[in-house]
Amino acid sequence: MSLIAGNNDSLNLRLHRNHLYIEADMFETYLANVSSVALVREGDDLLIFPIASAEAGGFFIKQVNMRGDRAIHAADFFRLHGIDDNLDLMIDARPDTLIAGFAVRNLFTNAQTKFAVRK
Repeated sequence: MSLIAGNNDSLNLRLHRNHLYIEADMFETYLANVSSVALVREGDDLLIFPIASAEAGGFFIKQVNMRGDRAIHAADFFRLHGIDDNLDLMIDARPDTLIAGFAVRNLFTNAQTKFAVRK
């Protein structure tokens, strides 16, 4: 899967300074009524599981402006998995019915390669 965002069948995200940013329209389309997510690394993939209740834990989805854009602060998770703080990527998270969530394929391999090239 490409890390270039823009596919109509995917949740477009920006990974920037250990936050996942979600534009308001993407949030309303894919995550309306979701208050937090679980992030899981499986091999080189990032899996994103919506959690409907904040009491269930996970990474809280915070509204960051009046337009309704959202952010998920996940610094500990991304640092633990070798993602540099200065990385800035647009990514596609594709819905995956088998996991009842979203998958970003090869994020960890591609993100580390992309950052290494920028140094």
